[in-house]
Amino acid sequence: MNSKIEVAIVTGAGQGIGLATVNRLLEDGFHVVMVDRQAEPLATAAAGLKAAGGSVEHHALSITDRAAVAALVAGLPRLDVVVNNAAVFWDGKFDTTSEDDFRKMYDVNVIGTFIVMQEAIKRMSRGGRIINVASRAYLAGYAHAAYGTSKAGVIGLTRSSAIDLAERGILVNAVAPGLIETEMFRSLTPERQQELIAKQPTKALGQPEDIANGIAFFANPRTQNVTGQIMTLDGGRSMGISLY
Repeated sequence: MNSKIEVAIVTGAGQGIGLATVNRLLEDGFHVVMVDRQAEPLATAAAGLKAAGGSVEHHALSITDRAAVAALVAGLPRLDVVVNNAAVFWDGKFDTTSEDDFRKMYDVNVIGTFIVMQEAIKRMSRGGRIINVASRAYLAGYAHAAYGTSKAGVIGLTRSSAIDLAERGILVNAVAPGLIETEMFRSLTPERQQELIAKQPTKALGQPEDIANGIAFFANPRTQNVTGQIMTLDGGRSMGISLY
């Protein structure tokens, strides 16, 4: 790998938004380090990209394992961009959400993101960029007690860390997707899927590539003087209409 090529880590890179982001960053000239806890789909995706000439490497690990994250980051020749996309999701009304489920959601979606960010900044120089994948659900939504709270935590983490890291020249931003055609969305019942699509102003699902394009804006080294911002990509759902 050319030492002048910028290096990006993408978590949750085996499918969906993560894989679309890897493809977009490859188009933009990055060497991409693909991370996912599911080893098989990650290896399959990475093999396909390598066969097509993509400059990628892949590492199967959990973002909640600080030792594994630290070892990965320490082994890189440089680190310019981190995309924190890895997350867990399930529907659950407030009164039926267990404490264990609430803790698991927070542990992965917030603390896992926090761990990756803390380890990443040890290798980042001025000009480093961190992009966190939040969700429009941080604004609240039906049966999103745990998920929406965790993504609100990602928003708070993004904005607070942006202030702390500004003096080091590291920019921290987030994207907040709405309904996107991913495995996460397909895990819902068909009835729930149709209910949610019907409430979209566009009456359509977004695609992973839509989110990857937003991430690419923040990842581009030409995007300067932008930090602590949340780009909402939700087909207009957040324009003041019913949140559920």
